[in-house]
Amino acid sequence: MPQVRKIDDAALLDRLALTFKDVGYEGASLAVIAEATGLKKSSLYHRFPNGKEEMAQEVLAQVGRVLDAEIFPVLAGDAPVADKLARFVTAMDAMYDHGRQSCLLNMLSPPRGVQNGCGDAIASTFHRLQEALAGVARQHGVGDEQAELLAEQMLVELHGALVVARGMDAPAVFSRAIARLPRIILDAV
Repeated sequence: MPQVRKIDDAALLDRLALTFKDVGYEGASLAVIAEATGLKKSSLYHRFPNGKEEMAQEVLAQVGRVLDAEIFPVLAGDAPVADKLARFVTAMDAMYDHGRQSCLLNMLSPPRGVQNGCGDAIASTFHRLQEALAGVARQHGVGDEQAELLAEQMLVELHGALVVARGMDAPAVFSRAIARLPRIILDAV
């Protein structure tokens, strides 16, 4: 008879993501992960034979699937620019629990100069977000070079606000910053 899993894959990835968001990659020891997931270390290695790095890569893959389902279609759709940006802000606000969650992309980033699967996935995610936001800016009538810069500014402000909100233990910092995001593109022309 096959062994019954104590926790399904989706719930396990959610718990892993919360753990990485809370303590970062380096702080997420197997003991911390085991406690957060309710699984023994042996069960974790059974599900993730390559250990913590595989767990982090699976969490990032899940983030990619969420972005592919909920964010990129909105930004690429036919809606008016203001509507796209409003929906983007609403989705990001929910994703980061109104500034109470850390940026997983930041918490899983490898040290500078270190290449690994997580770093590649994170870079790809940021590039894809920048390109999608630049597309929205171009739809609004902004030229190519400025569109890329505005998209970059949106990403910097969004993720910078998460860092500051965490550092100050003040989610309102994030809420104020994310409310201003649409104006970056809307006021550009």
